[in-house]
Amino acid sequence: MKQYKLLKQGSSSGYSFEPEKGNADSYTVDVNQRPIGENPFIFLSQDSRTQPDHKDIVLAAGRLATSSAFKIYLGDPKCYYEDYDKSLPWEKMNIERPESTWSLDFSDSDIRRDFIWKKTRRIAVDGVEKPSRLLAQNWKLTCANDPDDVLAIFTGDLGLSQGGTLQINIDWGVQFEHMVLITLVCQFSKHKQPASQGSGSSIAAPPGGL
Repeated sequence: MKQYKLLKQGSSSGYSFEPEKGNADSYTVDVNQRPIGENPFIFLSQDSRTQPDHKDIVLAAGRLATSSAFKIYLGDPKCYYEDYDKSLPWEKMNIERPESTWSLDFSDSDIRRDFIWKKTRRIAVDGVEKPSRLLAQNWKLTCANDPDDVLAIFTGDLGLSQGGTLQINIDWGVQFEHMVLITLVCQFSKHKQPASQGSGSSIAAPPGGL
């Protein structure tokens, strides 16, 4: 089991995941203004243990041009350039219903699993009796075919602006963990980020700038 504290980065629109329990790394999430088109604007970076100022982008997310769904790139789409790598594999995160759904292939077992982020009023992370009814940001993650098996929980914190604690209950590999992190941030962003009014070639600047 792992726990992360999700913290808002001051007045910026970014976040950080700081490990609280388990052998976990820290992560930074940069959220830029949503551009026109499907260019990514959310970047999940793994913080280096040996180089404090170095971050490696592990996943990125944009919005599909034809719907409000998120397009999650499985890797770094090299967003330093306008012609980012459109050939990179990606997954769709549907957000048009109260529940958010996404899927992921597990290459080691040749299995594809479907997941659901859903609001919860009863289940909280370890150490919290129950989630606050004053907060809308309380979610649980389950498999679509096994809703009783809670894979991850996010419990909002009244003392933190857009923050709280994420608990991942199962170890299904690093790619699954990265997807849990970025889809949680997409949960926060699903009702925000109007598209910028620039041209269709507008791009988002990744961590570190252009």
